[in-house]
Amino acid sequence: MKRIKAGWQLTKKSWRVLSDSPGLVRFPLVGGLIALLLAIVLIGPGLYFFEDDMPVLGAILVAVGTYLCAFTTYYFAVGLAHNADRQMHGESPSFGDGMALASSRMGAVAGWAFVATVVMTIIRAIQERFGIAGAIVGGLAGAAWGILTFLAVPVIALEGTGPIQTIKRCAHLVKSRWGEQIAGTIAIGGIVFLLGFLPAILFIVAGVALWTTTGFGGAILIAIGVLVLVVAALIQQSLATIFGVALYRYVAGQEAVGGFTEEELQSAVRLKRGATPAAGSI
Repeated sequence: MKRIKAGWQLTKKSWRVLSDSPGLVRFPLVGGLIALLLAIVLIGPGLYFFEDDMPVLGAILVAVGTYLCAFTTYYFAVGLAHNADRQMHGESPSFGDGMALASSRMGAVAGWAFVATVVMTIIRAIQERFGIAGAIVGGLAGAAWGILTFLAVPVIALEGTGPIQTIKRCAHLVKSRWGEQIAGTIAIGGIVFLLGFLPAILFIVAGVALWTTTGFGGAILIAIGVLVLVVAALIQQSLATIFGVALYRYVAGQEAVGGFTEEELQSAVRLKRGATPAAGSI
């Protein structure tokens, strides 16, 4: 219950920052639309070629499409992180300001997108090819990677580090604040799942169930579900990036911004039972 309450408080304060600057949603919105277009143009045909006995061409298209989708997502996320940071410091940055910063970090974003894509591809391969053991190992690896890289976008946006330096920097920040005692994921976003993703899934499932009897009604429910899902995903990404910036500022500089308290930021990561945060400054 304490964990749920902490996540709720973090989500509410991230939402407050987002509501004070609705333009922040433009970053995941534009990035999502571009990524969707890339997926349609490259990944879709690639999957078709897989089924049409052209696996090499299919693999190339899927790999390129997946990488470009990741690059686009991180590119706009870096712009969002920059603007969120300035917003939480009392400024009013424009969309163009965020895009200019993201463009200045182009090389770092490109490198990070490549590393992240390769790592996630390996994790998914482990989960899919090694049965239950692979699912367990892959799940643990995915959780560890998620915690380690939660601060990656703020680090790239605010420090401009390359991919290897970003991993080292994230590892240092996490270890210096929480030591080796991390036992869980970042406590934010659960409320978005309950209010957004879960209803969207229910709408889609209901629409599919009604499709055979009332095609039009089922199509409407599916469309509503997809719309809610997209909106929830945009909000989730925005809130996670905003909170990531606030957490970065706290861990890297002992600075609580955006209305967050030190206690809330410290409790963002669940520790192993009986463990205490690492002592000392960064």
